[in-house]
Amino acid sequence: MTLTLSRPELILKLIVEQYLLDGQPVSSKLLADNTQLAVSSATVRNTMMALEQQGLIRSPHTSAGRIPTSAGIRLFIDKMLQLQPLTSFWNNELQRKLVPQLPVSLLCQQAGQLLTNLTGFVAIVSAPKADGRIVRQIDLVRLAADRLLLVVIDEDGDILHRVLHCEMAIDNSTLSKVLCLLNAALGGGGQWQDGIERLGTIMRSETALCQQLLQKVLGQLSLDELQQHQPLVYGQHQLLLTPEYQQNSALQQVMQMLERPDGLMQLLDTVTHDDQPKLLLGKESGFVELSNVSVIVRRYQTQPKRLIALLGPRRMNYARLIPLVDACARQLNLNLNRRQASP
Repeated sequence: MTLTLSRPELILKLIVEQYLLDGQPVSSKLLADNTQLAVSSATVRNTMMALEQQGLIRSPHTSAGRIPTSAGIRLFIDKMLQLQPLTSFWNNELQRKLVPQLPVSLLCQQAGQLLTNLTGFVAIVSAPKADGRIVRQIDLVRLAADRLLLVVIDEDGDILHRVLHCEMAIDNSTLSKVLCLLNAALGGGGQWQDGIERLGTIMRSETALCQQLLQKVLGQLSLDELQQHQPLVYGQHQLLLTPEYQQNSALQQVMQMLERPDGLMQLLDTVTHDDQPKLLLGKESGFVELSNVSVIVRRYQTQPKRLIALLGPRRMNYARLIPLVDACARQLNLNLNRRQASP
């Protein structure tokens, strides 16, 4: 599709595209030499002055070059950006890595890791588990006289397996008793969190080795429940490598926010009210920490609500990355629907 733009819009478009490409201020001479314009340098300079007065571009220092403001980039994205088709390599990677046979947790992990590997930016995925997680099976398997393997399977097919190291040898009667207590607390399709509470009550009434074993199991179950309800964040180290990060200390606040992303997830939750990709550009987020970054986010499931996001510096290749986030969300949605439809 060919865009019909006024001269100021075309000049803004060229400035934004060049800035997103190399991050350098764009001079009037560079623009005047562009064959799309066919106007004099004086005309370009006058138009750039008007764009600056409108708050769409600014001068980062005393040079003649200009860079776009957040408002300028927003206008470019809303009116002038032409999204590019997904590359065959990226599409093949999505098809190969995100398959419906994977348990939900592993599917979410694969999506986040793949997104950051393909882009070099930070990927954020909703917590794999929603409230009301159901335990389908729990078992203790002897590995040695003083070591046991704890195995717990939930309703999504995700498996928790942890080796429990004991201070003394465990006889068969103790192992059988502990396993019976675990099934009483967590078996029969009960909710994970409720089972943890029941197990805590049972543990307090036991003594000696049984109590020690139950305490170890309780610790592993509680830790897994906490981890499964935390957002997944991948590629924080990639942010450290960007030139923008090294030149702007404010971006270091983003790292602190990613360590405790609850506020960010609440923000993303409010903007993902449909199945279209959304873009938060700098200060639009309302968070000071995000004033120098952009976030592309897309909901991929409604019940429970799950989303996937890509966070990076404002100088992103939006034409390629918005379709990638959209395609990743679509693939996740397709796989989750297939899982639910399977017997």
